[in-house]
Amino acid sequence: MSQAEHRVPDDWFVGFHTGLVARFWRAAGATMADRDAELVAALLDLPAGASIIDVPCADGRIALRLSAAGYAVTGIEIAAAEVEHARAAATAAGLDATFLTGDLRALPALGPADALVSWGNSFGYLPHADTVRSLAGMHRLLRPGGRLLLESMTVAESLLTGEIAPHSETEFGGIVMRRRNRYNAAESRLETDYELSNGSGVVERARAAHHVYTAAEVGRLLAAAGFSAIRLLGEDGERPYTLGSSRLIAVATA
Repeated sequence: MSQAEHRVPDDWFVGFHTGLVARFWRAAGATMADRDAELVAALLDLPAGASIIDVPCADGRIALRLSAAGYAVTGIEIAAAEVEHARAAATAAGLDATFLTGDLRALPALGPADALVSWGNSFGYLPHADTVRSLAGMHRLLRPGGRLLLESMTVAESLLTGEIAPHSETEFGGIVMRRRNRYNAAESRLETDYELSNGSGVVERARAAHHVYTAAEVGRLLAAAGFSAIRLLGEDGERPYTLGSSRLIAVATA
């Protein structure tokens, strides 16, 4: 197989969150949802009733908690099954959150909102030109002075300061995920092949890729999209982002 044939497609995220993949990430996300939602709310520091867009929202783990805290929340997610899962969870909890099917590459005409949250390591999913368009779309969804929160664990100063293990294995919700990683330095692109299995003998496979930016590049991209007052914070959302931080949290103003 040639390198071109082995390359993860640029649109790998279309159809990715289905089956065992979706179930695995729901279970994994649930273990950190309360903590993440509390951090998001603290960083936004908005009054009750403020409007927040969560994109991509996956199964609604952050959006549902923000809605329960009194915010007017709209979640956007490309995986239709995850949107339905989030809607059902909102109905069961008696929450007035809205969930829509949408694409980071062409965000729907909503807003203007008081804040936009992009949490869960989705930054870097898109090829560069689509990332530029996506950030511009996020800016359009915000009112002047609105706040953006952008979180990523694959910024270069986080990802590349430690060893990228060629193989790894994790279990959540009774599903075992095995990863095979490779880093394409020529494209600054981390590619991963997944094999997922459950206790019933079901095995599914999926592929993903992240384009890796430095922290400075993230700042420049945000500025080019029209954002200002950009702060790059580390994993606790308090201290500045530094070499070796486990994740980057960018806070910016529209």
